[in-house]
Amino acid sequence: MDVTAYKEFLNQAWGKLYYEILFAQLAHIKNKKVLDFGSGFGLVADFLAQNNQVIAIEPNDEMIVERQQNFHYQQLQGSLEMLKDIPNARFDLIVCHNVLEYVDTPALYLAEFSRLLKKGGQISLVKHNEVGRIMQTVVFANDTNLALDLLSGQSYQSHTMGQATYYDLADLLQKVTAELTVQNYQGIRIFYGFQDNAVKTAIAWREKMLKIELAVCQQSPYRDIAAFQHIWLQKGFKNDSLC
Repeated sequence: MDVTAYKEFLNQAWGKLYYEILFAQLAHIKNKKVLDFGSGFGLVADFLAQNNQVIAIEPNDEMIVERQQNFHYQQLQGSLEMLKDIPNARFDLIVCHNVLEYVDTPALYLAEFSRLLKKGGQISLVKHNEVGRIMQTVVFANDTNLALDLLSGQSYQSHTMGQATYYDLADLLQKVTAELTVQNYQGIRIFYGFQDNAVKTAIAWREKMLKIELAVCQQSPYRDIAAFQHIWLQKGFKNDSLC
């Protein structure tokens, strides 16, 4: 992972917009016991710590040193091995954003998340959306060769996070557990990834783009073509009406 490049991304208008959209989608979370796994620079942990009891786990010591902490949350350094030491049914919500693409065995992590959730608890899972990623590779990056590679199932290089591999969530859930089901999903970076970066420095750009992204983030087909999908999983309650 290129920590310096990721920090630069966060300082760009489009990096800030990503988190503004995400925070709007998390704003209803209050009075919960939360685990933020793969917490990075702590932006989500710090946001949720305003109204929740939060434990954050991150393996990268450099990111922990530079993490954001305006509100109180507990920061731990570790990964999968640390999850195994936590008692069952500890959390109301587990946050896992853009992590499972970068681990060798995502099923092991998802199984631990299920064990750590209370019945009725939720997982806030942000993952790369293959359809949106391919569309933006063709349109924004103008790289049809890479898009064809992605269509064939090859792993790919994320701009700041390193080598990533798509995973099919439905297949993963089927292999891991019947206790977790998809309750809802939202799109992140539906439109703004198609625009030239030059337009994103305009003063009003973030405000206008945030408004339109939030207006359609829960609607298909918009959320189905987003670069990222924010998927809400729940333990113990089945909802077959949602894909």
